[in-house]
Amino acid sequence: MLSEKEEKIVGKLYNCLDEISNKEIKLIWETGEMTVVFDTCFDDFNENDESDEFTSFVFKVSSTKGTFPVIISEDNYCIINYHNFPTKIEY
Repeated sequence: MLSEKEEKIVGKLYNCLDEISNKEIKLIWETGEMTVVFDTCFDDFNENDESDEFTSFVFKVSSTKGTFPVIISEDNYCIINYHNFPTKIEY
């Protein structure tokens, strides 16, 4: 279940996870973008403030352009949440 703060930022994505499963979508920030496929989501928390609980979304990255506030793992996965959420998502 999303917190009130999260609902405003990630609610639309959370509510259409079934719709986007196994489909490429584009995550867009002001400085860059990436094409990804949704993998999973999980409950997460801020290690510096354990009261800051939120949902994180895991994506398999297929292409990138520019820069963005996300770290891509060696096996091309990334995690987004309301702290680094894109400004636009194209389904």
